[in-house]
Amino acid sequence: MYFPADHPVAVDALLEQYHSLAESISHNLTWIGKSLTLLPGADVCDSLSSGQLARVESGLIHVNWGKRTAFILQKGDFIFHFNTAGEQTLSYMVEETASVICVNPTALNDQLSQNKAVQQHWHNLLLMQSAILGNAYGASIKQGIRPAAGFQRYSAGETIIREGEPAEHVYTLLKGEAVASVKTVPLGTIKEGEIFGALAAITGEIRNATVSAHSNCTVMSVPKDQFIDLIKSQPETCLQMIQTMAYQITELNNLVSSRVESTL
Repeated sequence: MYFPADHPVAVDALLEQYHSLAESISHNLTWIGKSLTLLPGADVCDSLSSGQLARVESGLIHVNWGKRTAFILQKGDFIFHFNTAGEQTLSYMVEETASVICVNPTALNDQLSQNKAVQQHWHNLLLMQSAILGNAYGASIKQGIRPAAGFQRYSAGETIIREGEPAEHVYTLLKGEAVASVKTVPLGTIKEGEIFGALAAITGEIRNATVSAHSNCTVMSVPKDQFIDLIKSQPETCLQMIQTMAYQITELNNLVSSRVESTL
């Protein structure tokens, strides 16, 4: 589970504990049930019956409130379809092929009843998930700001942003690795979790560098106006951007120094 928008440090700490606990539980349980393969564009809940618990086995599930992504589920996370009237508030959308297993509740309860330690871990996992969502929701409504994020995927070699073009969006690299360059001269790499394209968006200037996918990449884009509003309401976003820029400047300085040394 992770969140596309910025969130408090406390959420990161809870997520780390959550993922560790989920992994520990999976080592001690066998997930018994029917496996479903979901194609891009599918809403997972359309394939689940009321009261069905499902576990994500592969791929990413985008949990949307209207047209906005609230959070993203990954392997090991759970979906519970509780609504019988087809009025599920959240949609669980698949953008690339994914799979889930419809957990057999009887088999799950039997296993939990035989192992009190795992049973306690399972209860703790549910409580921790509630705490994570509560903290993330509180951050998302801070001053009513939550950006409408878009997600794109790029194959290795494809251009994400191009030098000389207007800067309409700010980007975060969710998965993969990208390379920044000016006039085909490499400047450095962009790693998962880093923000890029923000400087030109904030100053209103054209892009001064090209960013290309070095591997298959998943990128989140936020309109520049919403990104600026987000910075005003959530200083943590500004801090993250400064940290990313500081890393990129250090990497660029090291690159320039190595080139100077090679010419001496």
